[in-house]
Order: sequence, then structure tokens, then C-alpha cells
Amino acid sequence: MNRRGEVLGGAAVAGATAVLFVVSRGKWSDALIDSGREWIVPDALARGELLYRDVVYWFGPFTPYFQAAFLKAFGSGFPALVAAGAVSAAVALVLLHVLLRRVAGRRAAALWTALAIPALVFMPNAGGALLGMGYRIWHAAAFTLAAVALSSRPPRRIGSVPAALAAGACAAFAGLCRTEWGLAAAAAAALAAYLRPRSRGTGLRAGGLVVLGFAVVLAAGLGVFLRAAGAEAVLVDGHVLLGGLPPETRHFLIAFSGLPDWRRGLLEMLYSAAAWTGIAAVVAWLSWPRASARPRGLTYALAISVGVLAVTALAGGAGSAVLFSAAPLLGLAGAIAGIRRWRGSPAAALAASGMLGFVLSYRRPFHIGDSAYVGPPLLFAFVAAAGLLHLSIAARRRAAERRSLERGFGRALAVLVVAAFAARIAEYSAIEAAPIAGASGLLSARPEVAKEIEELGALLRAKAPPDGVVVFPEGEIFNFLSARPNPIRHKLYLPGYLSAEDEPQVLAELREHPPAAVVIWRRPVSEYDHALFGEDYGKTIRAWIEERYDLEPFRASGAPPRAYPRFTVGWRR
Repeated sequence: MNRRGEVLGGAAVAGATAVLFVVSRGKWSDALIDSGREWIVPDALARGELLYRDVVYWFGPFTPYFQAAFLKAFGSGFPALVAAGAVSAAVALVLLHVLLRRVAGRRAAALWTALAIPALVFMPNAGGALLGMGYRIWHAAAFTLAAVALSSRPPRRIGSVPAALAAGACAAFAGLCRTEWGLAAAAAAALAAYLRPRSRGTGLRAGGLVVLGFAVVLAAGLGVFLRAAGAEAVLVDGHVLLGGLPPETRHFLIAFSGLPDWRRGLLEMLYSAAAWTGIAAVVAWLSWPRASARPRGLTYALAISVGVLAVTALAGGAGSAVLFSAAPLLGLAGAIAGIRRWRGSPAAALAASGMLGFVLSYRRPFHIGDSAYVGPPLLFAFVAAAGLLHLSIAARRRAAERRSLERGFGRALAVLVVAAFAARIAEYSAIEAAPIAGASGLLSARPEVAKEIEELGALLRAKAPPDGVVVFPEGEIFNFLSARPNPIRHKLYLPGYLSAEDEPQVLAELREHPPAAVVIWRRPVSEYDHALFGEDYGKTIRAWIEERYDLEPFRASGAPPRAYPRFTVGWRR
């Protein structure tokens, strides 16, 4: 591609991204689930509270303090959160391009990066980077990309010792977002550092330096909060080192992963892998130069793909998760291919990225669709896919065949990018949602729900004294709309966050700092193996509320009566 074509392509991607942003604005995540919590924690920090000591938080400290900096700079609202998300997304895309450029050609790297914008950054259902529960995973992914980029860099770029230590530090910062991401990042960066040099002894030293940098920076980062907030607040209440997770949380992890339906999950994985392999085979078939005979292996690959597609479809594998479900297999294949090549920067980057694409799909190894937690691991699956395609092209001995395949796959990728942007724009355009007044157009809901949220927020703002509002089990958007903080340490009351073990502690906080008003959202929580707050769990707190608050169902103006009101508001007596 010449310079003029690159400029035109970049302008087209920028224009499509702008259109997608406008169409999708306010529809990235649920207004009641998690979005408010992503505001309330950094808001508390921006007001001077200390994480873990004053705010119970289950993850590393980087993300809320990063967001708090934006809230302090631009005002405590959702525009500042979206700005923070856009910055982290842009950084992740730049680092993704660096890794893609390491395993593939320049044009392929640009196209795969462009594909990540509609496919991953603008993923709906809180899966994207702009607004939603995935912030801390997107931040961890950016640091992990940096760690692999540094540890797999060509040796002439940075001295081996500084680069290995810096890679370990980046992995540590990933761990200061999500502990498990930090561990995976350190392992992958150490693998890349080991594979890149010609000498295994040099590789072992470089890998050791990565681990050293990781351990020192992670210990220093956590040590600050261990000293300031105390070990119990960080390690027990915050579970930062993943210890003592309650059974409700473990149940959710298993249920969300799709492991209970692993047979169908494997079928979907094979169906997705066969579909993409078949597409690649068709593109290669059509791109093959006329002067060369097509290899038998290409015919076999196409035939096997069609056969696997037919068998898995008949067995029930042709589900809606066809687009992404092959990602763990792609990651595993990329890791094996990179390790087999052993030496050099491309092999190191491919092996580390493939390993991460496989390992980090632990949250959702089966039935991978548009949802939270799945986008960042797919970044590494993209690198693995690009690397495998590049290796398949480079394996051809004749230059004419390599040029034809490179052109063919480039055109196919360009078509895929256009289709991805068009599909996301159409998907978001079809969502019927009304913006919630007061949220700067960045949160929306079904019109009747949006009206109810707006009016309840306005009621709390007008009637509740400024000494706080607590929303059960979640729905911190009401704290934002009412400008009333949550006065207690615990900010979230989903099962696990509110368990039999810590319910007495939450109740003690409520007694010490009773809020002016409470809101109870009738939200089923079956994903945690429970039903409703106050009925199936949190009964002691519900009883305390009923003793001290006048509870009344809330109904928006003009709304018909409901047998079970969505919200109940309680005013302190």
C-alpha cells in the first residue's frame, strides 16, 4: 500500500470511528449495573478518601486512581470517565499495533488494529473500553501489551537489562489492575525474553530480570496500601491476592465461564475454528496465482473445515458465539508456533501473545460473545491470528505466491474491517434507549426505565439530606443523580460482596453512619446462586432497614401500578 492509500485508509477508519462513537453514545453499558460503581469509587478517591481503608475494593489500585485523576481534572461525572476510557483504549490500540507489526507486515498490522476498534473497543454490554465494568481489565491489557512489546523487542532498540526490568514493571502494573493479569503478563513477558535471544543462557537471564522487575514493583505498589490501609483492608476485605473469595463469587465465575455447558462450548469452539479456517482457505484459494498449482494441503484444509462445520453444526455447535469462540484455540496455536520457531523478536511476540490469548480466556473459555471481560483477551488472540496468517504466507517458497496471498488476505481483512464497522453501527442504531437526564447523554435505558431512574434521582436530590444514600444491591447511578454519597465503606451489596461473613461488618457501618435514605432495587441475582436482596440474602440488613426507615414503593409519574415495584425508597425516621 502506498503512502496515499495509507492516509486515505487511516482517514476512513477515523471517520468510521467517529460515526460509531456518535451512534453508540450512551449505549455502551447498563445504567444500573456496574456503571455507577465505576464512578462512585474514583469519586470517593477524588474527594480525598483512601482506597481499601475508606472504600472496600476487590482489585488493584491503579484503575480507580487513574480515573480519580480524570475526575479531579475534568469534574466528577461520566464525561471524565469516558475520557479516561478513550485514553486507555487509544494506548491499548497503539501497543496492539506494535505487537502486530512485530508478527506481521505493516498493512496487516494496520488492518488488524482497525478491526479491533469496532470489534473490541466498541463492544456492547459493558465489554468495551469506554464505559463499563471492564475498565480495570482494559488497563491491565494495555500494561500486558507493553510488557510483551518490551520483552520481545529487537535487541538493537533497548539494552536487554533495562528492557527486561521495564517489561517486568509493566507486568506489575497489570497486576496492580488485576492480580491474575499481572501474573499472566509476567509469565508471558518472561517467556518472550527467554525466546528472543540466540543464547538460552541470555534468555534465562532476561526472563529472570522480568520476574525481578515484576516482583519489586508489585510489592512496592501493594506495600504502600498495606502500610496506609492495613493488611486486613487490602488482603481480606479487598481480596487483592485472590485469597478468601466467597462461594457466591466462585459460583459466578463458574457460571459465567460456560464450564457447566462445556460439551456445547467445545462444539462452538470447533465450529468457530473451522469457520475461520475455511474462510482463510477460501481466500487463499481465490488469491492463488494462476501460474502456480494450488497445493494439496489447501484443498485438504478446505475439505476438513467444511466437514468439521457440518458435524459440529449438526451436533449443536452453530451458536451465536461463532465470531470469537475460536480465540482460545488460536492463542494455543500461536503459542506453539512461536515456541517452535524459538529465536527472534517475531517468535517471542507470537509465543507470548498466543499464551496470553489462551490463558486469559479463563473468564470465558466457552460461548465467547459480546460481553464484559472478553474484549481484552481477544487483543492477544488478534496478534496470534495475524502471526499465524503471516507464517502461512511466509512458508511459501515462491515470491509470486507470497505476494498474491498477502494481497488476498489484505483485501479480505479490509472487507472484514468494513463489515465490522457496519455491523456495530447497525447494532447500536437498533437499540431503543432513552438518555438519562443528568448523565450527559452517556447512560441510557429503555424509556420507561430511564424515566423512573430520572425521577427517583430527582426525588432523592430534593428530599434526602446530604448525609448519604445507600442503594441495595447496586445502582450507584442514584448517588450520582442525587449528589448524595454513600457514607459507608462497602459500596456494593451483590452476593459475595455481601456475604454471611461480612454482613455483620456492613450492618455495623450502617449503624455508625446511617444514610438519610435507602433505595432497594428488586434485582434478581441468580448468577450468584441467590434470588433477591433481603429475601434470599442480606436478611439482617433488610430487617434493620425496616425497623428504622419508612419504606414506600416508587412509581414514576404516569406509570401504571406494578405488582412488584422496581424500586423501593426508604426515608430515615
